[in-house]
Amino acid sequence: MLVWGTDDSSTPTVATLPVGVSVTAVAVGASFRVTLGSRLPAPVAGWGRNGSFELGNGSSLDYRAPGRVALPAGTTVGDVAAGYHHGLVATSTGGVLGWGANGNGQLGDGTTTSRGIPVPVSLPAGTVVTAVAAGLAHSLALTDTGQVYAWGRNGAGQLGDGTTVSRTSPVPVSLPTGVTITAIAAYNVHSLGLTTTGQVYAWGNNTYGQLGDGTTISRTTPVPVSLPAGTTATGLAAGGFHSLARTAAGPVLAWGYNSVGQLGDGSTTSRSTPVPVSLPGGTTVTSLAAGLLHSLAVTSAGQALAWGSNSVGQLGDGTITNRSTPVSVSLPAGTTVTAVAGGSVHSLAATSTGLVLGWGRNNYGQLGNIDIPVSSQVPVPTTQPLATPAVDVTAGEHHSLAR
Repeated sequence: MLVWGTDDSSTPTVATLPVGVSVTAVAVGASFRVTLGSRLPAPVAGWGRNGSFELGNGSSLDYRAPGRVALPAGTTVGDVAAGYHHGLVATSTGGVLGWGANGNGQLGDGTTTSRGIPVPVSLPAGTVVTAVAAGLAHSLALTDTGQVYAWGRNGAGQLGDGTTVSRTSPVPVSLPTGVTITAIAAYNVHSLGLTTTGQVYAWGNNTYGQLGDGTTISRTTPVPVSLPAGTTATGLAAGGFHSLARTAAGPVLAWGYNSVGQLGDGSTTSRSTPVPVSLPGGTTVTSLAAGLLHSLAVTSAGQALAWGSNSVGQLGDGTITNRSTPVSVSLPAGTTVTAVAGGSVHSLAATSTGLVLGWGRNNYGQLGNIDIPVSSQVPVPTTQPLATPAVDVTAGEHHSLAR
């Protein structure tokens, strides 16, 4: 496609279109619409802000609909995570690939050079990674032996290696002797790990009590979260300055910053130890997610709940009213949610039919729907169907990923 007149030039130039986009019409003016070509043959798709290469497609153009992450041919993805401006995948062969911003070494390739397409993380020989997580500018990987590796920015101890030295390649987290981790989470500048015994460990920034140990002292090595006696945690999530845990007995616990109700306990009081989220009666939560200042949950009935900040509709209940207890996301009729994710001020859900829904801020296209110019207070589907049914979603500050 040729364009001209955008830079006071009368000479046509070739427009750089997002991968997979085919143009069927053009117009002059403030509004536009594109239609996308065939379904995207990729195990991971990305959309939204791309100024730091966080979509991994080789360009720095924002995408308002899903586009391919340029994974090496034949890559099978086991897990995916979005940091603020970078992305990670764990592959079926036990490796990790990273792309996007790398100013603090968060891609783990031994450099601080940002990458437009995925590059291998420099894992120790013989390491087999099963899951990944990403924060503001740091990354985590869980191995098949229950060890955790970390790399990137470390100013608050979020790498958990006993220092505040940033790392451009993975270092082991200093877990207590005998502790085996089964799940990890990260956001902003703190990290979480779930153990085989149902304990939660936390490390990094603790300004608002997000480590849950009863203090506001940041930690450079993991400390146990002060769960109520007899509690067994079965899942966790990290928000901007707060944390969540799902328990075997049913309740969801939350701790940390609570300025807009993101702990869901009916107050706006921050907590340095876990408190129960005020779930609707009879609710069973199957998974959790958190954004910068809001929280999300999936129920056994396939419903999505949300609470906390709602400044641009990121709770998806049709309003912009903050909520200090969970409310139902206004899903389209007949929708069953299987996974949720929270970005800075947007949210995502994967459904049982493989569709992806988004709500909240859309200034960079992070909802993946080209008909929503700024934001949506209720869930909307991505414009482009994904190549295969989406089984998971993850969100960065202003971008989204699905596998």
